[in-house]
Amino acid sequence: MDEQATLHALGALAQQTRLQTFRLLVTREPEGVPAGELARLIGVPQNTMSAHLATLSQAGLISGERRSRSIIYRADLARFRETILFLLN
Repeated sequence: MDEQATLHALGALAQQTRLQTFRLLVTREPEGVPAGELARLIGVPQNTMSAHLATLSQAGLISGERRSRSIIYRADLARFRETILFLLN
């Protein structure tokens, strides 16, 4: 991981809703959580959650997998681990 990718990941987490979402996804590994349920659990409109999920996804911290009509989101723990290790080295 390089400095730019680390800044991107940390920037994505530097917002309350995104941080709450990421932490929730970490607790739901390895099953993941559908986007609609994430919005409900965090208490934000679905379109707002969609924007936050896009930011986290672009930073490489989460991934989405389509299952039927839903997208199941999961935390990318390996990528998060790389981010933390970059900070420690």
